[in-house]
Amino acid sequence: MTEAVIVGARAKPKRRRRRFTAGIAGQYLSLVLTVTLTVFPLVWLFLTSIRSSADIFSVPVHIIPETATLIQYVSVFTQYDTLGYVWNTVIVSVATVVLVHLLAIPCAYALSRFRMPGAMLIFGLLLIMRMIPVIALAIPLFAVFAGMGLLDTVWALILAHTAAKLPVAIWLLLGFIQDVPKEIEEAAQSDGAGTVRTLVQIVTPLIAPGVGASAVITFLFTWNDLLLALTLTSSKAAQTLPVGLTNFVSQFGIDWGAMSAAGVLMVIPTLVFVWFAQGLLVKGLTTGAVRG
Repeated sequence: MTEAVIVGARAKPKRRRRRFTAGIAGQYLSLVLTVTLTVFPLVWLFLTSIRSSADIFSVPVHIIPETATLIQYVSVFTQYDTLGYVWNTVIVSVATVVLVHLLAIPCAYALSRFRMPGAMLIFGLLLIMRMIPVIALAIPLFAVFAGMGLLDTVWALILAHTAAKLPVAIWLLLGFIQDVPKEIEEAAQSDGAGTVRTLVQIVTPLIAPGVGASAVITFLFTWNDLLLALTLTSSKAAQTLPVGLTNFVSQFGIDWGAMSAAGVLMVIPTLVFVWFAQGLLVKGLTTGAVRG
C-alpha cells in the first residue's frame, strides 16, 4: 500500500495539449498581419535605399535588388544638406528631453506632495491642452515666436516641443512619485535634507524607470515631428530631418533612392535609442500600469 502511494506521488501530471481552435488561429493570423504591416515598410525602405536609380524604376519590380549599391547614401550627403538636418534634429530632440524633465520632475513632485489650491485644476488644464491637436496650435505658436524673434531657429522648436510634451511627462511621473513612501522623505528631512535635496537625491533615483519611459516617449515624438518643424522653420540652418525629407521632392520629380536612404538614416537613431532604453521603457510602463 505504501509503495503504491509513493509511486502515485512520483507520477507526473500529464500536460494537456492546447487545442488549436479558430480563436487561436485568429490570434496567430492577427500577429502575423501586425508584424508584416510593421516590418515590411522598413524592409522595403532599406531595399530601396541600396538600389541604383535604374533598378528602382525597373519593370518588373524585383523585391531583392539585383546589384546592391551605396550610391544613394553618398548622394544623400553630397547633393543634400542631410548632415545639417541630422544635427539639428539631435539638438532639438536631446534639448527637449532634458528641458522637459527638468520641469516635469519638480512639477509632478509639487502636485503630489504639496497641497495647493487649484493644483488638480491646473493639472487637468495641462492635460486638456495636450489633447488639442498640434495643428490647431501651429499658427498661434508661429505668431508668438515671430514676436519673440525666435522664428526659424532651433530654440523655437525646443520651446514648442517642450510645451507640447511637458503635460504627458508630468502625468507619467505623477503616478511614480505618488507611489514613493513619504516615510523615506521624512527620514531624509529629519537628517537635515531640504526639499530640493530630497527631490534630487532621494525621489528622483526611485522614479528612474518612470523618467526613462517618459524620456523615450518624448525623444521619439520630438525626433519624428514634421508639423511644428515645417511651421516654425524655413531655412536649412534650422530645419530638422523630417522637413529635410521634403526637399527630395522637386518640380522635376522625386528622388526615391536618396529619400529612402535618408529615411533609413532617420530610423537608425530611434532604433538604437529604444534598444538601449527598452529596459527602462518596459519597466516604467509596466510599473506604472499597476500603480494604486
